[in-house]
Amino acid sequence: MTSDETGLGPQGRQRLGLLVALGALGMTVLAGRFYQLQIMRHHQLLHKAQSNSVFTEYKDSPRGRIWDRRGKLLVTNEPDFQLEGIPAEVPRDPKKLQLLAQATGQPPHKLKERLRKIMASAPLEPFVFARALNTPQVVATTKLLPQMKGLRLVIRERRRFVAGLHACHSLGYMGEITADELKRLRPLGYMGLDRIGKEGLERTYDRWLRGFKGVSKISIDALGRTVKVAEVRPPKPGCDLRLALDWDLQKVAENALQEMLTELRTTNQELSGGAVVVMEAQTGAVRALVSLPQYDPRPFARGITQREYTRLLNQTGIPLLHRAVQTIASPGSTFKLVTSSGALRHGLCTAGSVFYCGGSYAGANCFITSGHGSIGFEGSLAHSCDVVYYMLGTRLGVQRLANHAREMCLGKATGIDLPGESDGVFPDASWKWKNVGDKWYEGDTVNISIGQGFMLVTPIQMAVVTAAVANGGKILKPHLVQQVVSYQGRVMARPGYKPLRKIKLDPRLWAAVRQGMRGAVLYGTGGACNSEYVHVAGKTGTVENSPSSENRHGRNHTWFVSFAPYERPEMVVVVFCEKSGGYGGSRCAPVARKIYDYLYGPARGIR
Repeated sequence: MTSDETGLGPQGRQRLGLLVALGALGMTVLAGRFYQLQIMRHHQLLHKAQSNSVFTEYKDSPRGRIWDRRGKLLVTNEPDFQLEGIPAEVPRDPKKLQLLAQATGQPPHKLKERLRKIMASAPLEPFVFARALNTPQVVATTKLLPQMKGLRLVIRERRRFVAGLHACHSLGYMGEITADELKRLRPLGYMGLDRIGKEGLERTYDRWLRGFKGVSKISIDALGRTVKVAEVRPPKPGCDLRLALDWDLQKVAENALQEMLTELRTTNQELSGGAVVVMEAQTGAVRALVSLPQYDPRPFARGITQREYTRLLNQTGIPLLHRAVQTIASPGSTFKLVTSSGALRHGLCTAGSVFYCGGSYAGANCFITSGHGSIGFEGSLAHSCDVVYYMLGTRLGVQRLANHAREMCLGKATGIDLPGESDGVFPDASWKWKNVGDKWYEGDTVNISIGQGFMLVTPIQMAVVTAAVANGGKILKPHLVQQVVSYQGRVMARPGYKPLRKIKLDPRLWAAVRQGMRGAVLYGTGGACNSEYVHVAGKTGTVENSPSSENRHGRNHTWFVSFAPYERPEMVVVVFCEKSGGYGGSRCAPVARKIYDYLYGPARGIR
């Protein structure tokens, strides 16, 4: 096209080309900015736009407290200063992040790494940058906040364990909700940053303890200024737990067991663990529940570090294990309570039966290798004669023995209100074929008749068995919590006394088993529990072990199960020591005696 056709001279065409280039450049810049805003920063800007109008603020509710049976406060709350924020809104200036790390007492590289990870996974989810800030850290952080957009200092609550380490396994601890837990619990009102019960009663009763969050709608203008705050719902405090646990008795039981374990460590040059259960024989209310060694729950309250948690997991003695409900071991001769009651139930013997012990039966020896000679039913329990129970177990047969044992709550969890309870194992022919790949032999029946072999039980299960003998056959559901009480004082739930069933056996036959247990304390293997303040009935148990990686010396586990008063059973005490060596009568019975002396002696702690 010529200049005549366009009406433009050379200079005009040059200007037109320049305008076209400038227009194209402007369109390119606008397109780039549009892509940045609409595509790259869409989620961030959408969140910001929404926050420039109305946003919802949730306020945590005070968590319920935990009290013992006499009104002693065990677990409550205390203030916890936390630095929270939205990761996508936090400045990336390295100098500011360095100052923030110093103010909150964190290594700078760790703070940057945490921020990088959360930005990659959930940049718009609320995030805790630091918790449990002390006063100097709060002051230093407050000075920095005007320069650190997207962060805020909040006061939340954390658990305070009034009595330190006592009953730590049963009370439990809290921790930050995980992604998997949040996915499962979000429909129930749980949110990110929530701290929930992870173990113990804190976990079992979390939904009662946590209460309901408060909700407010906050209106702000384009400059971020609050225009209006409307409270939709005030926070509703969580419920309190009132326990059957007796705090003074708990400490007595812990101290009694610890004294024995300290003595064993000196004797064996090896750390042993143990458990004690003190339970009401007629109701299943747990008055004390001991597991040693213990752990300190306070780091969990402030937010335990990965290093601290790893050290706990690898610590000798496995302090995180709740031995009273999770440790499984053969019951040894304490199982003779089951074999004897099963034999009575099926008419294989009577309270007046007399047996002969020559020292062995079917190739298995009595622990008194020379034999007991003629021995009656009561004496067989009192002196723990193995031969008598080899014979009775063989006559019963594995299936009848297994059925009776399972009815007495062995081989399955008792249902105590604690998480992670072990089922234990009660074997029979089908179990052995499935798990061992071999058939059942008479020798297996002989073995389990005295509580050895494949059978595994927990201390809490043996407490249920002992209570059944003491109360005449009632199988009880053990429980720690008596009442769940609202902040207004209203009883919301009573998880207490729940008899599961009653075993059909003539009361006179239960009395015969109890008489054998009384004999064990008066003149038999349990004499170390013969208290001057109350008549105790008990049964000792010693579990033979072979050397293993967990028990390199192959030391015996030992047991003592008991109840008192003999004439009118009220309390059951079960003591278990792992890798103790020796016998149940010398290791565990003295621990039980100290507990009975406290309960029925001058202190009269049984109130």
